[in-house]
Amino acid sequence: MPDAPSPVLDAHPARRRRAAPAGDRGVFFRHWLRNPLGIGALLPSGAKVARGMARELRLDQPGTILELGGGTGGVTRGILGAGCPIERLVVVEREPALARYLERRFAGLRVICGDACEAESLLAAAGVERLTTVVSSLPIKWFPRAAQRAVLDACFRRLGPEGSFVQLTNALASPIPAAALDLAGEEVMRIWAHFLPVQIWRYRRPRRGAAAAS
Repeated sequence: MPDAPSPVLDAHPARRRRAAPAGDRGVFFRHWLRNPLGIGALLPSGAKVARGMARELRLDQPGTILELGGGTGGVTRGILGAGCPIERLVVVEREPALARYLERRFAGLRVICGDACEAESLLAAAGVERLTTVVSSLPIKWFPRAAQRAVLDACFRRLGPEGSFVQLTNALASPIPAAALDLAGEEVMRIWAHFLPVQIWRYRRPRRGAAAAS
């Protein structure tokens, strides 16, 4: 078992956000062994991945930043480090132990413990009405089509016209069937210095008027 956060770290949230990655790996790996497809990755996201995801944030737009699949907080740390106020961030994590870990690690973070496939009801219950960016580490490539649609529809109903859904993957192609789900997607970053190499994809829902004009 990793050491629990010390009282000193609890008193200094900024320092706790830089908690030792070895502890993260231990927590993450135990959950990966129980449910490898549900977790989706072999290691928690490193700093370079977290920075790449955080580059896609639209902090200049109104709304909540939503992270799906918080894990041990690698991407969460990157989002906060990019200047996102902690009160603007909501994290959905299905595993109760990981949700509690995130709450301990990031004082004041809103963590919703639940299945992202039920995002519509989870976000409604939490009073989240407007999103500006969704950052996802879910293994969404392996979700049934209906589950993919449930996640994406709940998010895009709340995203503004400039909002985007940002997905981490280690697939070599789009992890989301964009055209089938009425989305436009593009790979925005590929990170080779990670085990396994990963890609970051950005998805938007085309405006109907623009689609008709084209």
